[in-house]
Amino acid sequence: MHTSKQINPAPSYFNEHASDAAIPVEIQFRHMQESQRVVWLVDQMMEKFEKYPLPGAKAYVVIDETHHREKTGIFQVKVKLNVPGERLYVAHSTEKTGLHDGVYGAIADVFDSIEKQLVKRHGRRTRRRIVRAIEKAA
Repeated sequence: MHTSKQINPAPSYFNEHASDAAIPVEIQFRHMQESQRVVWLVDQMMEKFEKYPLPGAKAYVVIDETHHREKTGIFQVKVKLNVPGERLYVAHSTEKTGLHDGVYGAIADVFDSIEKQLVKRHGRRTRRRIVRAIEKAA
């Protein structure tokens, strides 16, 4: 079963203008039924990225269950974060059913990996900005 759903996160309590800051997400479920809980979890994880300036960014999440006919399913989660003018941020994770709640653990791992990449990017941009400011002052 292949389903795809696009989510535009609701405005948060602190940011009423979420349409400007929210990153549109497309979620695709493969070999499994669409789960509202998984969609909600992806939406919550995407809210972490609102603190980074990512104009025009789009996210693609693919959740795939392999060995779905057996009781020991393996979940593969892949995330692509596309920011115009920059490199593509990609992460993937695999979890077996029963280990860290399967799909939920894989989703958490993937979004943590993407966030680490964004933190690294944000740190580089901040350091460059500071160096430029020092050079202008000198």
